[in-house]
Amino acid sequence: MSDALEKGRSGRAAPRPTTREVVLLDPATDSPIGTLGKHAAHQAGLYHAAISVILVDRTGRQLLQQRAFTKYHCPGMWSNACCSHQMAGETSLAAAQRRLYEELRLRTTLRPLARVRYKARVGRLIEHECVDVFVGLCDVRPRPNPKECADIAWTHVGEQDVFAPLTPWSAYYFELFGWEWPRQRAVSPQDETARDFGPVRTLAY
Repeated sequence: MSDALEKGRSGRAAPRPTTREVVLLDPATDSPIGTLGKHAAHQAGLYHAAISVILVDRTGRQLLQQRAFTKYHCPGMWSNACCSHQMAGETSLAAAQRRLYEELRLRTTLRPLARVRYKARVGRLIEHECVDVFVGLCDVRPRPNPKECADIAWTHVGEQDVFAPLTPWSAYYFELFGWEWPRQRAVSPQDETARDFGPVRTLAY
């Protein structure tokens, strides 16, 4: 798009989407209502859009990542393979694919798994998100970006407790999805429709 087409009536260039902002949502409709800086949104506990990726191998193991210790949010905690936020105007799938490469240098087919809404206090911050969750099959070794990930680990059924404390959202995913459903959707998907888990759940954390 040319600069001329991006300028508004004032003649100034329209602001570009940024990864430092989240898309705020109307709690009644999940519709976008604006953007705000990530830190500010988490400080105020404002409802916003997010994405998560669960990666499995053909045996059913799931990949966990340890979040970089330099992150402002949940540093050093273990979580599912990839999690982040959409930029304004970006689809959830595009955001998931972008972040999977930025965090783990991976590209793989991602399929919709679920839409999950939750709220949890983590330290001085509050997670309050509507998350589009995707699942993918990983047949190669990830190459973690050290700015994003401190470590990675493949987990077998029931081993997630070894990596406690998990981020609240990742622990919730294990509760909701178990182990077999993500593997089935990644290896031999029968349906591309994501399951909707209903209203916001407040997590004790």
